[in-house]
Amino acid sequence: MKTSNKIKLVVVNENTLGYIDPRQPDTYGILHASIFRGATFELYPTPKHISSLDKIRLASKKDFADYRCSFVGYAESDRYEYDTLTE
Repeated sequence: MKTSNKIKLVVVNENTLGYIDPRQPDTYGILHASIFRGATFELYPTPKHISSLDKIRLASKKDFADYRCSFVGYAESDRYEYDTLTE
């Protein structure tokens, strides 16, 4: 199986928009966490360890809109992997 060198844009547990760097595949960084969706509020988010209980899926452009984050810089770069099928 071929491993991607791209940074994965992900949604974790349906309450956090984040990313997974291929150099640290067992952690995720937080771009935006929604307390309204059940995320734990953190003033200064740090990388989090991925546990076996975490549900992770690739984020889409729609997820960025839902979390009110700009997708512009990510869409213009080939460094990122994300869901291109969901609108």
